[in-house]
Amino acid sequence: MVTLFKKNWYYILIFIFVFSLYYIFNFPSAYGDPIAMYGFSYAITKGEIPYLDFNIISTPLYAFLMAIGLLFWNNFTMLLIEQALLVTLFFYILERTFGKKSFIIMFFISLFSGYALNATYNFLVLFFLILLIFLEKNYKEKDILIGIVIGLAILSKHTVGCFFAIPTLIYYFKDKKKIGRRVLGAFIPLSIFFLYLLLTKSLWPFIDLCFLGLFDFGSNNNHLFTTLFFVSVALFFISLFITIRNRDDIANLYLLFGIAFVIPIFDPPHFSLYMVCVLLQLVPFIKKYGDYLGILSFIVSFVIFLCVFFFMAKDYNFVLNKGIKHFEFFYNVDSNYTRIINDYNIIDSYANPLVLSYSKIQYDISRDKKLDYFGVLLYGNFGYNGDEKMINKIGNMHDRYILVDRKDYEKNDSYSQFDKNIVNYVIENCNKIGSEGSFDIYYKK
Repeated sequence: MVTLFKKNWYYILIFIFVFSLYYIFNFPSAYGDPIAMYGFSYAITKGEIPYLDFNIISTPLYAFLMAIGLLFWNNFTMLLIEQALLVTLFFYILERTFGKKSFIIMFFISLFSGYALNATYNFLVLFFLILLIFLEKNYKEKDILIGIVIGLAILSKHTVGCFFAIPTLIYYFKDKKKIGRRVLGAFIPLSIFFLYLLLTKSLWPFIDLCFLGLFDFGSNNNHLFTTLFFVSVALFFISLFITIRNRDDIANLYLLFGIAFVIPIFDPPHFSLYMVCVLLQLVPFIKKYGDYLGILSFIVSFVIFLCVFFFMAKDYNFVLNKGIKHFEFFYNVDSNYTRIINDYNIIDSYANPLVLSYSKIQYDISRDKKLDYFGVLLYGNFGYNGDEKMINKIGNMHDRYILVDRKDYEKNDSYSQFDKNIVNYVIENCNKIGSEGSFDIYYKK
């Protein structure tokens, strides 16, 4: 045990650092998508079926994986512990593949608020990407295993993971048997998932949400021609140049297709994942002091987050979410926590209201409610002609109070995805009876 600790002590520190990143230093970034991810896993532990009972627009491996820990302790902190373990394993595989100099990516990740390591299915795809490169470098003859990992990547996020099959087709295009074995390996997890969809009668909702819904998302995507779009294009040409110059290394092909992370939404969280891919193509060019630079990157990243935390601490009072069930041990800003408690009390004062808010999913979890299609009210999250479907759902409601979150509806930053079309229907077709806290209150006869 002592020997094991001596050999791996820095991985224990990595786990502590990453968990601290989520729990203390970077907690604002842990809201939003990570809470939605927790919600999906929470719903699965309650017996709900993805796609059928609640809307998720990607393949569900991450939600099922994180649900394992929740069976023992159904709390948001457990999700953070699981994610910190996964990130620690990620850095272990990264070191085995590229050496400690690859830890340099941590510094650049910190510049983007740690988004690349956030508890979402995007990170799980990145994890499988690194695992594939590790297997290609050390066990390239294990074709069935590599195929299984490609299948798992597709089950993590199909719109990115499917691209990880392309390097095999390009690199081994003359070896049909090798390609066939990898295809067979990929079909093992994919077939299990297909059988699951059939048995749960969720095949069509899956197709609608994860494929047909892309048309709706594309038509409402306001994040295409941003600054990060042009930066991504520049990085892609750099990545392509490195790949062509080092065409014998299949790792470059895998990392080249990291561009899929930012298609079609070029925002900081998705860009940070793509940036990791490009940086890992540059890491082999570091010939001197690589290990020292890698360790230094972790230290500098820790200092950066520490400074940001104390800078925020001067302006905000931090408290635990002690009044929010399943989130009691997670930090919040005092003023935000007070607002949330007040808003939740307002929601509780109405009998089964429909809440149109980013915070609905957290509210439902805190009240041990089942999730539904209104939990993640984002453009493109409801399948083909999704807004029309959701509007019809509201149209068929009767004798129902609807609470619209003003701050979410009125938010106009370039990265907001709040589906205002659905809210507009409520505003135009329901009776407004007043305002309380963050909400405008409507009544549907």
